[in-house]
Amino acid sequence: MPKLSARVESTFASPFRKFLPLAQQAKARGTQVVHLNIGQPDFLMPPDTLDGIGDLYQKFIPYGEAEGQMPLRQAWCQYYEKFGVTLDTEELIITCGASEGIYFTLMAIADLNDQIIVPEPFYANYNGFCQMAGVEIVPLFSSIDDGFPIPGISAFEEAIGPRTKAILLSNPNNPSGKVYNRQMLLDLVGLVRKHDLYLLVDEAYSEFIYEDFEFIPALSFAGVEKNVVVIDSISKRFNACGVRVGAIASRNTELLQNIAKYSRLRLSPPMLGQTFATRALQLSNTYHQELRKDFAERRAYILHRLDGMEGVLYHAPEGAFYLFVRLPIDDSDRFCAWLLTDFAHDGRTVMLSPGTGFYATPGKGKNEVRIAYILEKPALEIAMDCLEHALNVYPGSTKNTSLSAVSV
Repeated sequence: MPKLSARVESTFASPFRKFLPLAQQAKARGTQVVHLNIGQPDFLMPPDTLDGIGDLYQKFIPYGEAEGQMPLRQAWCQYYEKFGVTLDTEELIITCGASEGIYFTLMAIADLNDQIIVPEPFYANYNGFCQMAGVEIVPLFSSIDDGFPIPGISAFEEAIGPRTKAILLSNPNNPSGKVYNRQMLLDLVGLVRKHDLYLLVDEAYSEFIYEDFEFIPALSFAGVEKNVVVIDSISKRFNACGVRVGAIASRNTELLQNIAKYSRLRLSPPMLGQTFATRALQLSNTYHQELRKDFAERRAYILHRLDGMEGVLYHAPEGAFYLFVRLPIDDSDRFCAWLLTDFAHDGRTVMLSPGTGFYATPGKGKNEVRIAYILEKPALEIAMDCLEHALNVYPGSTKNTSLSAVSV
């Protein structure tokens, strides 16, 4: 066949999906695979949000506005009011999920070989989006040994160079679950103002905060209207990942108008998904209050089980629904593949995401995995039973050469 491009051959492989062929083979052998590798929760979508949508498009499904349908933009702006943020509809455009929103934003603010500062570990697909946009990630490492602390403002400032265009972060963080407090965000706001940079904040998990931690929206700060860009999505908060509806929100309307050039090239976001999202965003707070309670219980169960496993280190997540965990293993990619190719416990196994994909720094994450606690307790019980047994029989175990430590 004709030669493929070097670009596609070197493309970043998503850690959530790269072992799916192995999972499919395991299922073909009759093994039950419990998927904790990807953030696809099992809770029900809001009731009635799909009712009658087909009746609205009986003859055909048309193209919509490139920047998104106005009823959805209005509903999203109204939704932000619950967080104390006031936006006009021209300050928000609809995208095909948060992924497209991040990619379009990178393409609009950075040229080839420009740099983006990103605290790590970070959402793994940032690696892929930046690679596609020709943007270099400058990572700021934080260690699980210290509980994944947010890097100090001096570390951010030292990382700024002549090609730096933005700081990119997720709040709450995926995969560590860290939540940025007000002072952290104030410091970052002051820094981007000082150096005239963009602050890109992925707020896809804003509804999932635990205990006494507080979500502070990036758009709530004054004086950086041209600097702050929020990328958002309905995927997680309404368990509608396949709907593929997200948003870019910023008071920098000149930036949004230029991002819309890319929006017009892909024509329009999904019309059915936008109708669903418009309804979902108008729900009362009760829906998410129940979800937070449910996820808090799942989180507590996973932490309890990890406490009983030798050689495991974690930091209890403050938000989102992931745990980033150090395991007594030699190589997380090898371990996650082995779980699917050579391991079964009572005819079952668990699929996890290897930690290496959540870093840009080479060599990091080799003994770390991300666990998504997105299933009901019976499935989590099976998954934790499998993990505990696997750690006892894995050929690459390091339990005999390292001390057990658990951080709460």
